[in-house]
Amino acid sequence: MHNREEKEEPGSGHSTNQRPKRKRIPVQKPSGTIIDDPLEFKQNKCSVKAKKIFTEKENITIELWFDKHYHDRNQHGDDLGKRDGIDNDSVTNLVKRSFRHMVLYSTLVKGFAFLNRNHQPHERPLRIVLQEETDYGLLNVVIEVHFLDLCLFEITVKTAMCKDDYQLSDNQFAIQLDGEGSILKKCDLKRVTEICSI
Repeated sequence: MHNREEKEEPGSGHSTNQRPKRKRIPVQKPSGTIIDDPLEFKQNKCSVKAKKIFTEKENITIELWFDKHYHDRNQHGDDLGKRDGIDNDSVTNLVKRSFRHMVLYSTLVKGFAFLNRNHQPHERPLRIVLQEETDYGLLNVVIEVHFLDLCLFEITVKTAMCKDDYQLSDNQFAIQLDGEGSILKKCDLKRVTEICSI
């Protein structure tokens, strides 16, 4: 037997007796989830290399109260008649969604505070206005917040009205919700300016 060499045609780069091409093995991308290494040092907001030790969720309790002035305005109206858009559910919903924004702004913005200390009777209590656009106009809810105990806060709704040109008092803050975000506003000398937004 003679070994016959396969002849290549000039310029073709292939032999005259071509073998069928081998099927390629498909490359599969690794499946599954990536597992975080708890011992890994990685970047956080403070350090290039840091290791997370634990994550814990704090429970905060909020007591919501309705002042009689708001209750009467909602139930019976006032000199201008019955007010639309200030029902208990709308007001409660706005207060609940605004609380975390108040807490965040109090840590981000110098000079903004929403908690009343045990003020003396002659002192003016600190009141924040919560706002949100509704079908009835801009809903304005005036609240007063007190610290009762560790992780326990008392929020009292003093009044509420839907009014696009609601006037803030001098040095008063307002938080206007816009979807998941919000804008912190302040009135200085009857002029309202935006301080911060999240």
